[in-house]
Amino acid sequence: MNLTLKSFQENQRKLNIPCDGCLSYGNCPYKSLNLDQQKKFSRQFVHKLKINEGDPIFHKGDKIYYTYNIKIGFVKTEFVLPNGSHQISQFAIPGDLIGLDGLADGKHHLSAYALSDCEMCSIPFIELNKIIRIDPGAAVVIKKCMSEILISMQEHIFSLGTHSAEKKLAYFLLKFRNRLSQQAMRMDTLRLPMSREDLRSHLGVTIETLSRSFTYLEKNGYIEVKNREINFIDDTALENFVTTEKQTTKLSQQFYGARKYT
Repeated sequence: MNLTLKSFQENQRKLNIPCDGCLSYGNCPYKSLNLDQQKKFSRQFVHKLKINEGDPIFHKGDKIYYTYNIKIGFVKTEFVLPNGSHQISQFAIPGDLIGLDGLADGKHHLSAYALSDCEMCSIPFIELNKIIRIDPGAAVVIKKCMSEILISMQEHIFSLGTHSAEKKLAYFLLKFRNRLSQQAMRMDTLRLPMSREDLRSHLGVTIETLSRSFTYLEKNGYIEVKNREINFIDDTALENFVTTEKQTTKLSQQFYGARKYT
């Protein structure tokens, strides 16, 4: 599904509800506008977009038409090479703004797919530029979002380069839950929206290593694993495990063939 302007206008209806109480409001370029301006722009230019699980939102190389503020659901973004190799760069959650990768030259450098049925607000790129000219506060919001993405990527690169496979997984689980908690979505039992293959790609490990890492964390009493459901048993111990300088010892043969996360 390539969201061209024509297909978008044909398949989507305009959003006619106020922005009050929106979970994505914190990262919305409209939040700095006054109430009258918000109502005017949201009703004229912001569209409510529904995406089915597995559907593409945009592809690498597509011209940027919109930025997207996620209201409901989860999205993955990935970098794809010409030979088909790819790596998941981000798992976006409600409240995240995606599509900013196309701001530099007008083309997307990542591809984005819905991990679940999603609902989001799309803001036409042309109108976004108009809003930035009208109210510099909108530019502040965009810069904030881009800064947060950059920091998150730097933290992820650090984890990939310094952590053992078990610590990579532990770090990801803690960070992902903390991100959800900032959106008032924290829970003791976390259901991961991504597949084992997607998580493997994001962490830069093999399927077998990912399965052994889940087993290691479970056998050491940090978490309980049931398919995609993760129950956090000892937060403090898990955080200490990630931050300690001592490297995890090599897993013994008993972890091979352990229960697999699917």
